[in-house]
Amino acid sequence: MEERILGYEEKIKKLTEGKLNKAERNELWEFHVRMIQNFQHERAIHLAVTLFFAGMAVVFSILTTVFLLNYRESEWIYGAPLFILTFILIVLTGAYVKHYYFLENHVQALYKYNEKFLQK
Repeated sequence: MEERILGYEEKIKKLTEGKLNKAERNELWEFHVRMIQNFQHERAIHLAVTLFFAGMAVVFSILTTVFLLNYRESEWIYGAPLFILTFILIVLTGAYVKHYYFLENHVQALYKYNEKFLQK
């Protein structure tokens, strides 16, 4: 997805710098609007996934904390899967936040081309 959005951003930058007649500009505008809608949809899906993983990371962090406060030394091995799952969820949440941050910033950057179309 990152390659797609970066490639599209480069393509639209080149096309808007060139001279276009009215029909070409209208066709490019319609294509640009559809692409932004696609990227916005992708961004919304990633927001939902990010929030889900963040919520699960919080829930399992709380469960891990409760386990740590109540375990006996002989029972620590039972918490190992809980610790591993919590760690995996925290790492995945970080990865999803990074990807969502990328999507958000680049979709916002594409909005400036809307202004270029509307000014011409």
